[in-house]
Formats: sequence, C-alpha cells, structure tokens
Amino acid sequence: MENEISTGQYAKKWGLIYGVITLALALIPLLLEIQSQWLGLLNIVVAIVAYAMATKEFKRDNGGYMTFGEGFRICITAALIAGVLRSVISYVYVKFIDPEVTERIAQAMQDAWREQGLSEEQIAQSERFASGFTNPEIG
Repeated sequence: MENEISTGQYAKKWGLIYGVITLALALIPLLLEIQSQWLGLLNIVVAIVAYAMATKEFKRDNGGYMTFGEGFRICITAALIAGVLRSVISYVYVKFIDPEVTERIAQAMQDAWREQGLSEEQIAQSERFASGFTNPEIG
C-alpha cells in the first residue's frame, strides 16, 4: 500500500507561519503607535503567499498531484490556525498587556472623523456604533 501524505501537516506548518507573520503585522503598529492603510493589503498578500506555498509544497511532496478538496482543506485549516493564533495573542495583548490601546484607537478614530469634517453629532453616533468593537471579547 502506498504511503499517503496528510494535508494536516502542511496546514499546521503554514498556518503557524501565516499566523506569526500576521500577528507581527498586527502588533507592530500597536506597539509603535502608528497607523497605516497599506497593512490591510499586506495581510492579503501574506495570506495568498502562505496558501500558495502550502499547496505547492503539498503538491510537490505528493508527486505533483493534488485534488481541489485537498488544496481547499489545506488553505481553510491554515487560515483557522492563523486566525486562532492571532485572536488569542491579540486578546491577551489588549486585555492584559496594554488595555489602553482601545482608548488610543478610539481617539485616533475621532481625530480622523474630525479631519473628514464630520459634525460632533455624527462623531458621537459613530462612537456608539464602534464602541462594541473596542471590547476585546468582541473584537
């Protein structure tokens, strides 16, 4: 009987790599107190590269063969691993290490809204909407 390779080992490896990279991309701006619009795009690029590398490595080790289901399973599992890793560490950071980070983010949002010309009433309404997302458990 032929040895069959597991998609799980590739998903775990690349999920951890993807998670660590996106975690760094999330924490560095918080630690340095900077905001950047291009970080969202960079996260998408990192995801695509991680998924491509994981499926390419699996296909190479599987004799050049991979079904759609195997590739899908690798990518979804890697995304879940990365998401859980990033969520847990981000939660610990926001809840225990730097609880004031949510206040700084809220202040930066208010400043940005003022620069856009929103009235104080519109800012207050936007704050009420965004307040749920500043809670670490919900975020």
